[in-house]
Amino acid sequence: MPGESRDRVNASPEEFLHDLRPGEHGCVFFFTKEEMQRIHFAFVKSGLDNNWGVVYLTATESAEEVRKSMQKHGINTCQHEGESGDGSLIILRGEEIYKNPNNPDIDNWINATKSISDMFTSKGKKGVRVAADLSAYFISHGLVEQWHKLEYVLGKKLTLPMSILCAYDSGSSKTWDTDLLKFYDRLNSETKGFVDAHSFVIYTLKQKSVIFTI
Repeated sequence: MPGESRDRVNASPEEFLHDLRPGEHGCVFFFTKEEMQRIHFAFVKSGLDNNWGVVYLTATESAEEVRKSMQKHGINTCQHEGESGDGSLIILRGEEIYKNPNNPDIDNWINATKSISDMFTSKGKKGVRVAADLSAYFISHGLVEQWHKLEYVLGKKLTLPMSILCAYDSGSSKTWDTDLLKFYDRLNSETKGFVDAHSFVIYTLKQKSVIFTI
């Protein structure tokens, strides 16, 4: 079971993310792309619906692919994105911020987060929510140390009016039909280095989820 430093949250991911306050840096562990999108897009949609700016960072899909997936989940990208919309939503490739994944530009990574936050607050937004689907690229290419640097430099708690939700692919597993907390025990021991960079973690397996604050 989880250690004493972690508290289980008695809420669905949608409820928890809807009420998420600025300053939180969390992550979701998933098995399928659909699971990731369900959690990520709930985070995105509730932000857009509640006067937050939203940035979606991807390293594995094009902006158009992300846009189409958002639309399938009920997010009106035309209403929120670009000059034709209200400018609340920005979809970016990760390399536009970290530049070279083999040697990430940490200064630009930090400065970009502040610039994006300042831009949205200047428009009257509460702040910015950042949904990031970047880890799969780094980990699959053996760039674990580089990804650790990008995660840890942001800190568990953010001083900016910003909240971040990272995504981690749990990969193949033989625990599909086991109790979710047993799955958590095993996965937690394997991924502690990633989890410890965050203030909360969501584990999702099929239609079940468990959330812990850290």
